[in-house]
Amino acid sequence: MQKEDSLKPGHVRQRHFCARELQFSVALLIVLALLGGMSLQALSSLLSQHYGLDTPVLGILLVIGYVAIVILLAVFYTHRLIGPFVRLEYEMKLISAGNLSRRLSMRTKDDLHIRNFAKHVNGCIDRLEEMSREYNLLNSALSKRLDYVTTEISKGSEADCAMIQQEIKALQAEMRKLREKW
Repeated sequence: MQKEDSLKPGHVRQRHFCARELQFSVALLIVLALLGGMSLQALSSLLSQHYGLDTPVLGILLVIGYVAIVILLAVFYTHRLIGPFVRLEYEMKLISAGNLSRRLSMRTKDDLHIRNFAKHVNGCIDRLEEMSREYNLLNSALSKRLDYVTTEISKGSEADCAMIQQEIKALQAEMRKLREKW
């Protein structure tokens, strides 16, 4: 049984390197951590051979040094990856509060996938803002026309029934057209 994603027309599942920049960044982080560990091991070996230092303290210092290297690399990498999401979260709160004119902004040094995500979200916000504008225009037009129909009905003249019926059908057609568009 195939997954739902594979049933979509034109959908090709990527098996390798679907987020190349991100995957290479993580691979670089791992390689740097391993190189740091190898450098510390070489330094400890050199100290052991050259100075005759072969104590358990050297092993403990080696472990502490390696942990420090991994922590520094992890802090640097997570700051670059998570920092933009903190900014995005703040801006999304402003947008969800009703400020549809605001857009997500990204720095050029932020991860490519985060920049693409922000671009797609901005496209959604553009469409939402357009829909809101169209809704407000339609709401205003419908209110005016309904006020007119209400006024005509309150006059009580039966000669205008055909005109009122035609106006109501026109209002229904506009609402149907807007519903189909959205």
